[in-house]
Amino acid sequence: MTTLPTATALRLDFHGTQLDLEVEHGADIDDALAFLATHLTAEEAKPDDTGREPVATLRIRATDPADLAPAAGTPQEDIYLRKSASAFFTVPARRAVHDGREYLECTKTGTRFVFDRAARVIDVALGAGGHMDLVELVRDLVLKHQENTGAAVLHATAAYRDGQVVLVTGAKGAGKSTLLLELVEHFGYQVLSGDKTVLHELPDGSVVAAGWPDYPHLGYGTVAKYPGLREIAGIGDDYVPTEGHAFSPIGKFAVDPLPFRDRFPSGPVGVRVPVAAILHPAIGPGDRTVVEPLAGSRQEHADVLRANVESAFDGANAGWHHYLDDGRAAHTAQLARITAALAGVPAWTVTGPGDLTAENVPSVIAGPAEVAR
Repeated sequence: MTTLPTATALRLDFHGTQLDLEVEHGADIDDALAFLATHLTAEEAKPDDTGREPVATLRIRATDPADLAPAAGTPQEDIYLRKSASAFFTVPARRAVHDGREYLECTKTGTRFVFDRAARVIDVALGAGGHMDLVELVRDLVLKHQENTGAAVLHATAAYRDGQVVLVTGAKGAGKSTLLLELVEHFGYQVLSGDKTVLHELPDGSVVAAGWPDYPHLGYGTVAKYPGLREIAGIGDDYVPTEGHAFSPIGKFAVDPLPFRDRFPSGPVGVRVPVAAILHPAIGPGDRTVVEPLAGSRQEHADVLRANVESAFDGANAGWHHYLDDGRAAHTAQLARITAALAGVPAWTVTGPGDLTAENVPSVIAGPAEVAR
């Protein structure tokens, strides 16, 4: 494999999934690394005596050389790396395939990716403000490899404290972020994951949870609840939400992750910890918050969890590149064991406005009286 002549070699690691980065001198990826640093470690790349190969080597170019564009006349198609109700999170691109390589250009920023499966190399040239394009690539590769090696990805926030997590799982707009921040604000927790939680089965059959780096995307009802968060989200005092949207997934706000982390501290990097409890929110208007044990059998609990399992391989835009094949079928039984094990964890439903207090929070979540504040 050809390497860049003057480059810094880094290895990103997420619980055994490794990416090698060759960063050409003059290429600036500091913002991308800062974003990922809450959950991925970045160290100087050295020979791996375990025999593990990186999922890919990303060669980060300082300029946009001609070889990162497809040959003239190559047909191109319009695609999305990501498509969201929020324009901020929508990443349109053009894709072309030529001579066994996939060529992508992000049309907002000018960032280019060239995928060479045979060489296990992805060339990257970041456009202006394109650090989140690189983040999107890294997250996609890591999640897909994690799933291909048996991990389950739950649509859940995760609050960390004392070597355990509380998972908050549910559909978009259910109130996962609200309850996460309630636990951080009032019960001494830290943010381990703000949207997705990666679950691993250990050899003894137990399940542990790992956090995941996501850009905070919060509804107005959540933002308005905590001092200082409106300012971080850039919402003026004169803002009035559209009727019915205070608790709606529509019209969410992208919140700058760095000041957000200062306001709501992140959990430790690289941990995988047991799940102490699970909350299933259905947050909305109401006079009071009601926390009740999740009804139904253990199998029904497992079915609810399975419905909230998601995948980087699914969805209309999941195939924006074809560097990795979908290998989930080999781990169907493992996925079933993970959700079955979690179904045995104490679980509660939460309805109403989502205000968690010492009076309504179960003791396994609240912890010692001196922790709550």
